[in-house]
Amino acid sequence: IRDVKTQAETSNRIERMLQQDKKEDAGRLKILLLGGADAGKSTILKQMRILHMTGFSAEEMHSFHKYLRYNVSQIFHEMSKGVLELVPEIADVEKSLIYRFAEGLSWFAGLDDDMEVGILINFLQLKCVRSFMQYHPNYSSLPDNAHYYIPNLGSLLSPDYMPTPEDILHLRIPTTSVNEINFSFEKASIRLIDVGGQRTYRKKWIHCFNGVAAVLFVASMAAYDQVLDEVDMMIKPVLHEDAIPRAANIGNFQKRENRLRDSAMLFGEMLRSHFLLSAAFILFLNK
Repeated sequence: IRDVKTQAETSNRIERMLQQDKKEDAGRLKILLLGGADAGKSTILKQMRILHMTGFSAEEMHSFHKYLRYNVSQIFHEMSKGVLELVPEIADVEKSLIYRFAEGLSWFAGLDDDMEVGILINFLQLKCVRSFMQYHPNYSSLPDNAHYYIPNLGSLLSPDYMPTPEDILHLRIPTTSVNEINFSFEKASIRLIDVGGQRTYRKKWIHCFNGVAAVLFVASMAAYDQVLDEVDMMIKPVLHEDAIPRAANIGNFQKRENRLRDSAMLFGEMLRSHFLLSAAFILFLNK
């Protein structure tokens, strides 16, 4: 009898909680952040948290340090691929480091902090890298946070460095789950939801469509000459000293899907979705 009574009390408590959540949701505007991968949705979520909430705790700020290190290493990985693609002459003494970064980052992740910083600074001083940065500063595959992080490598990679809110806003962390924040703006109570933009996650969006007041669709204008990373990973050529000729690499690039075109198609699909017929649409064109 006691067990039955306990179960009934638990069931009633859960029911009251659900009713309370339903009541709170009824007075809250549900805004869904949609768009392709790397469009800037998560950055908007972070900006709203900084502007309209308490920002990030010291513990959270410290936890971002590992992502910061990964972002920096990814910048050099893409930069080395750009050097191989666009710099016509690379000195033999510089090839080894360029190829190591181009092939992957597993070797780099195991180094200690001082060695990491030393290698990166040495990389930036290579003649082929300086030539690449001079003539191709806006290389399409170079992450857009490169020009923010590169000038501050020494401090950013220090194990004791505490990332700033500005550092966190520039971080690129793929969204692999549903993230949401609740905040007030003027007299409105807002529930802002961010979901992963990669194609493999889009089929899960439907679970967030119920009760949406507005869709904030984010498209990156910088993606006009970029291709989808998920497509890129499937056909990425092996880079080594006997690599596929650059002409073949360019041919592969042309077969990959353009990110801006993908965003336009995705926006059209969302507009036509019968699950979102009652939702307002806001198109945010990110730089």
